[in-house]
Amino acid sequence: MCLPFDNKKPNTFQGKRSVFQLQLIAFIQLALLFARQVAQFELGELFEIVFIILLWSAWSSLGYCQCLIYIVLTLYYILIKGIYFATRFQNELPLLGESGREKILTILHLATIFFYIVAQYIVFLAYKEFMALDIEKDYTIEDLERRPLQQNQRNQQAPAVSNSIFTGKGITIG
Repeated sequence: MCLPFDNKKPNTFQGKRSVFQLQLIAFIQLALLFARQVAQFELGELFEIVFIILLWSAWSSLGYCQCLIYIVLTLYYILIKGIYFATRFQNELPLLGESGREKILTILHLATIFFYIVAQYIVFLAYKEFMALDIEKDYTIEDLERRPLQQNQRNQQAPAVSNSIFTGKGITIG
């Protein structure tokens, strides 16, 4: 389910680690947002609260679709910031800006871009884990024929029963 009100607990070590990593990413993202807002208040930057809500929704409901949406939105954010820095470079403006405030903001934006690149990788790993947990939730241990090949259950296709020699009358075609 894509709603954050399920409050599911992961039952695997990797799932618990993914939840902790998503919580850490949300905390760091909130700290970076707060630092940028202290340096210069911009209403458009508050859009990143949506990113934090997506992460909260992902870790509370173990939802892989929120992870995918987060990855797409952060790719968009990286593209926008990349265009900003490329435009400054093209117009031969100083990359870090002239004043102290602009330098601090530029350093914070570069740190945010680097953070998003690392966060996308971690969120993608959480996406894979949550997807695996979602696939495995419908299978039980007793139902080995339908169980996915995920957790040390490397079941192979059953061997053929037994081959017997054909003893009937054959026909020739053509």
